[in-house]
Amino acid sequence: MNRNKKRYLMSGVAAAAIATFAIGGYAWYQTPSKAPAGPTVEIRRGSLTETAAASGKIEPDVQVEVKSRASGQVIEVLVKEGDQVEAGQLLVKLDPIDAERGLSEARVARDRVKADLAAAQASLAAADLERKNNEVSQQIAEKSAELGLGSTDAARSAAHSTKVASANMTLRRAQVTAAQAQLKQAELAVQDAETRLKEMQIYAPIAGTVLDVAVEKGTLVSSALTNVSGGSAVMTLADLSNLRIVGAIDEAQIGRVAPGQRVDIRVDAYGDRVFQGVVDRVSPLGKEVSSVVTFDVEIVVNDKEASLLRSGMSADVEIVTAEQKDVLLVPLLAVQSAGKRRFVRLANGEERPIKTGATDGTSMVVVEGLSEGDDVLASAPVVSAPGPQQGGQGQRGGQNPMRGMGMGMGRGGR
Repeated sequence: MNRNKKRYLMSGVAAAAIATFAIGGYAWYQTPSKAPAGPTVEIRRGSLTETAAASGKIEPDVQVEVKSRASGQVIEVLVKEGDQVEAGQLLVKLDPIDAERGLSEARVARDRVKADLAAAQASLAAADLERKNNEVSQQIAEKSAELGLGSTDAARSAAHSTKVASANMTLRRAQVTAAQAQLKQAELAVQDAETRLKEMQIYAPIAGTVLDVAVEKGTLVSSALTNVSGGSAVMTLADLSNLRIVGAIDEAQIGRVAPGQRVDIRVDAYGDRVFQGVVDRVSPLGKEVSSVVTFDVEIVVNDKEASLLRSGMSADVEIVTAEQKDVLLVPLLAVQSAGKRRFVRLANGEERPIKTGATDGTSMVVVEGLSEGDDVLASAPVVSAPGPQQGGQGQRGGQNPMRGMGMGMGRGGR
């Protein structure tokens, strides 16, 4: 009997041990190793670039609308769009017939005045000779009267003749002076006529490229000097060796923009190709359009292959306002915020407070709280909206740190 009780007791102990082992094994089987709540990213060092974005049109630094100083009809156009021209090169010829006739008439008038001047000068010389002769006759008559060899009446008559001759000489001198003035006017008229004739040929005021030709043979053009509307434009020239872009920067970003900053320029015609430029000028006066204040920024294109660009192309520009190298970077989506506190979640779920610096819209500089090589969740947990089945409870998460920051967007490197 005692032997049977001992056997039953041993069997119970063994069964209890087996049950305990089974329960423990089941619990171990049901508890997996803790895994990250999502994809992770390793914290590394890299470069961060802050930029200010704008758009504008490419235009030449110097562009001239060529107009005619004279009115007339075009008889020949010597250049076409796209031609390269030098300063002073002949571009357009106007019909010179009227100008040539005007020059001939002015020269005839000048020659007539020259003849009148010569006649006046001859008369002056004759009057001067007569005056001198009368002065000699007067001296002889007065001396004869003094010696009693002649009458006083003869002396008085000689004196009167001298006065008449002097007056006549004064008149002739005035006629010469008037003729000289007329000659100067006639010579100016000839110069004006010569200028009008030269203006029948229109020359390039600058060296550059012909962007547009607005006239052809037979076109009537009006003078830019005498026409109240400003005259006719015959063509447009531009110096395409110096291109610029004028972009509008929002007032929230203009404080970070300054002359000398590097600019990356992109145009649709060349896809992802980036041309280089530099900020040349920042307007001190803002413009308000639709309640938005912007400031004009003038950018000079200094790329070695700027000749590929064309005047009038639309361009997107990114002004590099700041660059940081060899800094710790964390993806912006991985950063959470709660009030003024910012933090990330490590791969093991630990919440790690961090201090951050600048951002380019994709990455953010980590000043304190993380080390190179740390693994963090690549994005913040999604906060579920309260629902009937959730009783107002959602997953724990933080707010996007970019909300309300108003920071400029740009590029980041790794």
